[in-house]
Amino acid sequence: MKESRLFFILYHLVANRTVTAGQLADKLDVSVRTIYRDVERLCEAGIPVYTTSGRQGGLALVEGYTLDSVLFSSEEKRTILASLQSLDATQEPGHEAVVEKLSALFGDQEDSWLEVDFSGWGSRELDNRKFNMVRDAVINHRVLEIEYCNSKGEQDIRILEPLQMLYKARAWYLKAYCRTNGGFRLFKLSRILSAKAVGRQVEKKCYPVPSPTEHEAPYTTFVLRFSAVMAYRVYDEFDATSVQKEKDGTLLVTTCWPYDSWVAGYVLSFGPSVTVVEPQCLRDEIHEMAKKLCELYKT
Repeated sequence: MKESRLFFILYHLVANRTVTAGQLADKLDVSVRTIYRDVERLCEAGIPVYTTSGRQGGLALVEGYTLDSVLFSSEEKRTILASLQSLDATQEPGHEAVVEKLSALFGDQEDSWLEVDFSGWGSRELDNRKFNMVRDAVINHRVLEIEYCNSKGEQDIRILEPLQMLYKARAWYLKAYCRTNGGFRLFKLSRILSAKAVGRQVEKKCYPVPSPTEHEAPYTTFVLRFSAVMAYRVYDEFDATSVQKEKDGTLLVTTCWPYDSWVAGYVLSFGPSVTVVEPQCLRDEIHEMAKKLCELYKT
């Protein structure tokens, strides 16, 4: 509490030319004597607070004072402010006030070198509302009722105890305890069709830390040949070290994935601009899917 009070006093001294001990005492609900003791501690820490007399008198900082490099280097100041400004992407409550206070204390700073925006292009008002609902449920320990679509396209209603949000591999997830299925689960936010708060958690649970081998699945090596027109996606979606440019301009990609139901659909998303070199089982699967597509669009 004392540290919080000292920061409040320091912020007000930076933000205002002068402030009286009485004004600070009223704002902090402490005695004037306590304020003077706190000011003494600030002075002992090397912060130049002085008193002025007269009608406009009070407590003030030496003009132009900012938190100097004794406390933080320029690089540390930039890192702190950039980290806080990046919270704008998650709409963390109260972060703007913290950035404003620290910017004032640090003095003039260059424009931030970092801007983080997790939203997609275009209007995503529905996604924003869903994100805010889930985030607030995590922060305030609310129980959520969600309508969820799993990877097989099946929809059902789940009752969750939200624990933490996770951003991984360009997507948002929710770590939660699922009361419906009686276990800890990871839910992809894009598959949450609707959500509403239905109560409070009695006791917040801890999401288990998975063992290194818990989610391991057999990996298969895939070799894919892309036409040059797909270069923008290839370099977006594959590690550059896995891409080999051929003499004819095509791009040969060697990568490893768990062979799951999504693989064929993902490869087909490149249309005729990709050829599966190996494995043969994927070539066969795509051949069968292509035949079904031909039948579907024959008429």
